[in-house]
Amino acid sequence: MPIVPIISYMNDTITIQVKKTTRNALLALGRMYEDYNSVIEGLIREHNSKVLVEHSCNFVAERKDEFVSIDEL
Repeated sequence: MPIVPIISYMNDTITIQVKKTTRNALLALGRMYEDYNSVIEGLIREHNSKVLVEHSCNFVAERKDEFVSIDEL
C-alpha cells in the first residue's frame, strides 16, 4: 500500500463523482460544518498512519535478531 501525499493548493479544486452511499458515509464521518475535502484528508492521514505502523512492525519482525531485548540490558 503506497503512502499518498496530501498536496493542497488554495482554491484549486476538482469535482469527483461518488455514489450516494459514499457521500452519506462521508457525511457520517465528518463533523458539523466539515467539508468533504477535510473528511477525505483525515481518511488519508489515518490510512498513512496505519501503513507506517504496518511497515514498522514488518521491519522489526524481519530484523528481530538485530535488536536487543530490554530484558537483556
